[in-house]
Amino acid sequence: MLSVLIAKEIRAHVLSYRFAVSFLLLFVLIVSSVEVIALNYDRQLASYAEARRTQEEKLKEGTDFRSFQWAGYTVDRRPNGLAVLAQGLEKEMARSVTVSSFREAKLGRSKYPNPLFVLFPAPDLLYIVNIVVSLLAILFAFDAICGEQEEGTLRLIMANPVPRHRVLLAKWIGGYVALLAPFLLCLASALFVALLTTDLSFTGAEWAAVGAMVGVSALYISVFFLLALMVSALVHRSSTSLVVNFLVWVLLVLVVPNTAPIVARAVVPVPSAGVLGGQREAIQRAAWESMRPQRGQRLSSEERQQRFDATQAKVREETARLVSDYMQRVDRQISVGVMLARLSPSASYVYATAGLAGGGLGDFSDLRQYIQRYRQEFSDRVRDISATRSRQADSAADLSERQEIMNAPVAPDDLPRFAPGNVALASALTASQVDLVLLILLNVGLFLGAYTGFLRYDLMK
Repeated sequence: MLSVLIAKEIRAHVLSYRFAVSFLLLFVLIVSSVEVIALNYDRQLASYAEARRTQEEKLKEGTDFRSFQWAGYTVDRRPNGLAVLAQGLEKEMARSVTVSSFREAKLGRSKYPNPLFVLFPAPDLLYIVNIVVSLLAILFAFDAICGEQEEGTLRLIMANPVPRHRVLLAKWIGGYVALLAPFLLCLASALFVALLTTDLSFTGAEWAAVGAMVGVSALYISVFFLLALMVSALVHRSSTSLVVNFLVWVLLVLVVPNTAPIVARAVVPVPSAGVLGGQREAIQRAAWESMRPQRGQRLSSEERQQRFDATQAKVREETARLVSDYMQRVDRQISVGVMLARLSPSASYVYATAGLAGGGLGDFSDLRQYIQRYRQEFSDRVRDISATRSRQADSAADLSERQEIMNAPVAPDDLPRFAPGNVALASALTASQVDLVLLILLNVGLFLGAYTGFLRYDLMK
């Protein structure tokens, strides 16, 4: 009997006008979105390769090793193919990084190879599922019970010896399959077209991440389908159900996630980057002022070098303490914002999917830490190169030869390679376990709410 009811629900949805419109909408949105972002990914790969060649040529032509130590070396992160499906923080992470032995790592500006993406950013799959598909889930289920009650067909169904929980289960499975099937078909078509027409390719681990993202999307879609089903079991008019569902959708998808960062900034205030820069300049100014010898005091070159080294160490120590305190406050603000935003399933879905795609908050934090480790490794390597050249220069015949040795170009292979690794799928799932558990609990709670409401549903109204 359950299979008959499920088939009836699927047939009713597939033959409806909203199914045809939804399928067409999803096909156009998903295929065009993935294709456009994949084409931009091709341009990003070309820009990345060109940037690497430019930096290598610059190294080979360099003739001032001291300037190189001070100005630093610019490196780029390889574009992430999974960002074609979920951008997340990719735009913030896909920046050039200038590392130096004497200065903190400096991020370049965000890279937009196509300026139209600034004015008209293409919605990725994450956005489409978060906004469009969640709305379609409500449209598929808002009249599942109250609509049939208004038409009188629900009484005919319940006149048969079939328990209510079986009817409710059939409505959920049938409607959910009718919505999820075209979504998966459109996504498969989009990936096929993108892989065929662009340089986009996935490794085995990345395909597993794509599967995990699809699973999280399925959980999220089910949340709003069950929400609409529950509301439909609590009211007796389909118009009322539609209005209530839409208001709840606006609250959960638009209001809560966008309000959470504002509340977090009020609860945990963080000084602006300009204030931080002024404080760092004040530390350096005060330290170098204190280095100046008093009037009439004469210092030997050795004493001046010792004072210079001590002042430089003091500046680094106080700056590191200032930056550490600033980042701790930023992390606290982010934690509060994340906690508040998780009152919405939309935020949980975004956090989990972006993390699986390699563009989540954890990935951004890992990249920040990797840049610091790379800067230390770069400084150590440059110091070794300088020491080696100094030993070679000591045995040089004349001054010009010594200068030639000290200012010889640096080979790219002599520097550490900048290659931030991708987070393993198991680690990404572990980092997203809170959001996954919240989505699962929401599914269970909403189904129980729909079941309770349907058990008490008055068929005579």
